[in-house]
Amino acid sequence: MKHVHGRQQGKSSRAGEGTFTGQAMLDAVLADGEGDAAEVRVNSVVFGPGGRTYWHSHANGQVLLVGSGRGMVENRDGDRHALHPGDVVWAPPGEEHWHGAAPDSFIVHTAVSLGATRWHEEVAADRYDAAFRE
Repeated sequence: MKHVHGRQQGKSSRAGEGTFTGQAMLDAVLADGEGDAAEVRVNSVVFGPGGRTYWHSHANGQVLLVGSGRGMVENRDGDRHALHPGDVVWAPPGEEHWHGAAPDSFIVHTAVSLGATRWHEEVAADRYDAAFRE
C-alpha cells in the first residue's frame, strides 16, 4: 500500500513544452507507483481557456474525472465529446486523443494515466476551433 499525504510529491508546475498548448498547470497527486501500482500516474490538471494537450496515447489507457469548467475530448477518428463537471472519460489503451478547455472557460480534471504516455504533435488550431463550432 502507498499512502500520499495531500499533494506533497511535488509542486504545481506548468505543463511541459511539446506536450501542451496554452496555459496548463499540473499537480502530481501520485507519481509512478511501485510494485502493482507501477506506471500509474494521477494528476490534477487545470487548463486555462484554450489550453489543451497535444495528441497522445497511454499504453494501458486513461481515465479523466472532470471537476469543474467546460472542455472537450476527441480521438483521431473524430469521436468528440463536450466535457462538463461530473463527466468521466475512458480512453482505451493506445487510443490517440487530446483534451482541454473551451476557448472561454477553464477546466479542472483529474487524470489517471496507466502505462507509458506516448506524445505526438500539437492539435492544429483549426481542428481545435472546429471542435467548439460544430
